[in-house]
Amino acid sequence: GAQAEEIRIAVGCPAVPVCGDWVWAEDLAAALKGDGFEATVYPGGSLGKDPELVDQLSQGLLQVAVTNFVMINEIDPRVQGFIAPYMFDNMDHMFRTLDETDILDSIDASMQAQGIRIAGLTGLGGTVGIFNSKKPIEKLADLDGLRIRAIDATQTKLIEEWGASSVVIDMPEFMTGLQQGMVDGYVNPPVVALIFQHTDYLKHYTDAGSGTPFRSALMSNDWYEGLSDEDRAKVDAAVKLANEKNRAWTEMASAKELDQLREKGVTVTTLTPEARAEFVERSKKAWSSLMPADAIDAFVAAAEKTRK
Repeated sequence: GAQAEEIRIAVGCPAVPVCGDWVWAEDLAAALKGDGFEATVYPGGSLGKDPELVDQLSQGLLQVAVTNFVMINEIDPRVQGFIAPYMFDNMDHMFRTLDETDILDSIDASMQAQGIRIAGLTGLGGTVGIFNSKKPIEKLADLDGLRIRAIDATQTKLIEEWGASSVVIDMPEFMTGLQQGMVDGYVNPPVVALIFQHTDYLKHYTDAGSGTPFRSALMSNDWYEGLSDEDRAKVDAAVKLANEKNRAWTEMASAKELDQLREKGVTVTTLTPEARAEFVERSKKAWSSLMPADAIDAFVAAAEKTRK
C-alpha cells in the first residue's frame, strides 16, 4: 500500500542543475522509484512556501520537503551552529561533523516531537560570502553605510556586528527591495545569485567564507513511522544515497562557482589574511545571539574534534 502511494517531494527553487535542492530531490526520487515507490518532485514552490510545507509535513499531508534552516530554527535554535560564521573551515568539515558526531541527534528529536524528521542537511555549493550592488568589500570598514538583507532577526545581529545596517526581507521580495533602494545586497553563498539571476544587479561579491550554508531535507514523521519495516529501510537507503550524492555535488559546484560569477560580470574579492581575521573575530561575537551558550560549547567541541 505504501509503495502505491505517491511520495511528494517539494522544493522551492526551479528545476535547474545549479540548485542543490532540486538535484537532491531528483536523486531521492530516482532511488525511491528504483525500489518500487511512486515519487514525484514538485519544484518552484508549487506546493507552497517553506512555512506551508512544514505545516503539511507535520500533518502528514506531504512526505518530503527541502526548506530553509529557519524552519528548524523556530523549533530548536541550536541548528544555527551549523551555519554559524567560521564555526567550520569549509563544507567538508561540516559534513564530517555530521557524520562523525551526534551533534544533530537531539535537534532531530526536537523536530520529531513536532511531527517532522530531519532527513539531512544538504549542501548548496561553496561557503557564504557578501553580495552587493555598490562596491567591492575588501575589509569590514567597507560595509559601513550599506544596507544588507537579513534572512531573519538572528542574522541581523551578525550583519550589524560587521558594521552594516540590516533589513529582514523574504527572498521573493528581495529584487523589489533592491530596486527601491531598501537594500544593497545580501549574505549568501554564490549559488543563490546564480539560481535567481541576481548577478545582473549584484556586481560585487566578497568570498568571505563566513558560513557553511545548508538546506533542511525534512520528512513527515507520521508518514515515516507508518511505513512497514521493509519500506522504512528502503526510504532510509534512498535518503542515504541522496545525501551522499549531495556531498559530491556540493564539492563539484563549489569548485566552479566563482568562475561562473566572473563570467556573469561579477567582481570577486578575496579577503587578505588580516581582513579575514577581523571578520572571524567580529563574527564570533555574534554567536551568542544565534544559539544558547551550551550549544556554542558543543559545536566548538564537535568542530575541533573533526578538524583536519
